[in-house]
Amino acid sequence: MMVISDNKREVVYIASRIFLDSATVLSPGAVAVRDGTVVAAGRPREVERSLSRGFDRKEFPGAAILPGLVNAHTHLQIPRLTIPAGGATAESSSFVEWILGVIAWRSNAPPDEFLLNFETAAAEAISFGTTAVGEISRPDQGIYGSCSLRARLFAEGIGFTPEAAGESLAAVEAALARLEECARESGGLVAPGLSPHTLYTVGPALLGLLGDLAARKGVPACLHLAESPAEMEFLSTGGGPVATLLYPAVGRDVSWFRGIGMSIPSYLEKAGLLREGLLLVHNVHLSRGDIGILRQRGARFVLCPRSNAAHGNGSPDVTHFVDTGIPFALGTDSLGSVPDVSVWEEMRAARSIYRGSLSDAELCRVLFRAGTGNGAAALGLAGGSLRSGGAADFILADNPQGDGGAAIINLVERTKGRNVLMTVVGGSSRFERA
Repeated sequence: MMVISDNKREVVYIASRIFLDSATVLSPGAVAVRDGTVVAAGRPREVERSLSRGFDRKEFPGAAILPGLVNAHTHLQIPRLTIPAGGATAESSSFVEWILGVIAWRSNAPPDEFLLNFETAAAEAISFGTTAVGEISRPDQGIYGSCSLRARLFAEGIGFTPEAAGESLAAVEAALARLEECARESGGLVAPGLSPHTLYTVGPALLGLLGDLAARKGVPACLHLAESPAEMEFLSTGGGPVATLLYPAVGRDVSWFRGIGMSIPSYLEKAGLLREGLLLVHNVHLSRGDIGILRQRGARFVLCPRSNAAHGNGSPDVTHFVDTGIPFALGTDSLGSVPDVSVWEEMRAARSIYRGSLSDAELCRVLFRAGTGNGAAALGLAGGSLRSGGAADFILADNPQGDGGAAIINLVERTKGRNVLMTVVGGSSRFERA
């Protein structure tokens, strides 16, 4: 059940436990909210002592208060898909065939479908405890006027051939202008960004233009990177199924392209994209050396392990990210790739492919931070922890049992959508389980 409430009320929520962030847990706990902002968070007695009169008091015995989850990469306009060619699904078709299926859907979808898909997927995300998303906003930027999530909305650009660059840039500029308008109307809930789609769908000319646009507008850029073997073959040699299947199917000649001819960090730097705030998504086939260089130059990373597995593209190097302490966020990608938009499931998927020696409790803390604070930081959005003066984005969920490390293990291992009791975004209740 979706519930939209007035965020001007003064409310203190009290529960059996509060996770202020991935490392700080108190039992019992409380969070006080005014005008969409956390006034105080901590032990109930201390929180209530700091408040003026007039706060409503809501108690949730047997529940835990948690920072809202952040789905740092998703496409909420894309529905669950069956690929037209032979009825293949993402799980059984090649990645390039799946991309062609998405193109076919997008070309044939009625205009009102994009809003319906977004609202349906957003409601599902909120029911899992997601309060913020990094949304690739193609194709319809006009649907976010009543967005119920905190969001970084990325205007996506596509165009590989040199002659397509000017027209594609103009389309991105127009899309970005619409998203800037949505941001003004949202009262700070959403913010714009731009997304060169991938290095195999955005050619060198357009990539440089989009790098210049991001710098000029002062907005972050997001790029799908090193997602599939097909992508890496095309970037290396100009060949493979991207050249022989994808581009012939859409009527584009890319026979002139012979690969990028340099390392990925060098290529991004040449385009003017490699700087603080660049958001790189997937990162399955990056070398550890390239990951280090990209991190040193200010890039941030989003991992989407379930989507990668669904397409047979391999697994991100979760072990390297965790063991070297490189911050990463988590994303579900679209419902065209995964069965749901649960960040809890992404945490569990990442946990299952970790091969290092970190204790399970410490690993679960890292993964919970990836799904909360790291995601907010990667997107440049408020939220991700519960502190005085921060955004009132939080969840009430069933209290995980256990003390110390057992609590964080149980939280990551056992929490599902059915365990989420309430989701609050900007101080407003967006979901309450009946």
